[in-house]
Amino acid sequence: MQLFKKSIEIFGQNKATAIMAQISEDIAPILAEKTQIGTIRFFCPGKLPEWRAKTLLTKEPETIEWINTFNKEDIFWDIGANVGVYSLYAALRGLSVLSFEPSPSNYYLLSKNIEINKMDDKISAYCLALSDITKLDLMYMTDTRLGGALNSFGETRDWQGKTYEASLKQAMLGFSIDDFIGRFKPSFPNHIKIDVDGIEDSIIIGSLKTIKDKRLKSILVELDTGRSEYVKKITDHIFEAGLSLHKKEHSATLNGGRFSNVYNHIFIRS
Repeated sequence: MQLFKKSIEIFGQNKATAIMAQISEDIAPILAEKTQIGTIRFFCPGKLPEWRAKTLLTKEPETIEWINTFNKEDIFWDIGANVGVYSLYAALRGLSVLSFEPSPSNYYLLSKNIEINKMDDKISAYCLALSDITKLDLMYMTDTRLGGALNSFGETRDWQGKTYEASLKQAMLGFSIDDFIGRFKPSFPNHIKIDVDGIEDSIIIGSLKTIKDKRLKSILVELDTGRSEYVKKITDHIFEAGLSLHKKEHSATLNGGRFSNVYNHIFIRS
């Protein structure tokens, strides 16, 4: 690539930039991943988006299994959707999906993936954060790469409860789930996935009315089990809302790494 760039610079900087821009647009890769229910196409202008596409079925197989239990008429809320792998899979199953992704770069990929799969009639995507209260605040970004993660809204707290130094602060609008539903009357969620790397407690606290509603059938929350008091605080709220823990599981690929204590907790209403 460096050799190519140097070669076209003989045309001058402006012309070389125009050539590179045109080539980038023309060769942007689209990866097609086959599943048991059909094929999903992913826009992959970087290594991380490609990895997320290729690990659709293997990174969190328990999440795929959970989505496979949904009824076709159910509504799925994907909070922390990233590039949309689970939103797209749920939509491919025929479900209506609301996707929430506050990272601007990931929201771009999420929107592009919805477009190339022609799923705009199935997926409604919102570039906003969910939290305990409705407010203007900041997204504290640790990873601004396309497909990046480990960012937090309103505070610099990661999935282990540790503080970090943000590489970028992005202005963002946040809502509590209860207020979002009260104000805008969106399709009410039958299933909610929460994968937000650090403020799971805030989101649950901001959804206490919603999770008590019997229309909500299940919740998946990704939690670090090394934070026992934090996990208990969250699960107590969910238990009080009438749901019980159905499964606690994570991919074998996480064993032994820094995410080895991170498990998807799936709660269902009996």
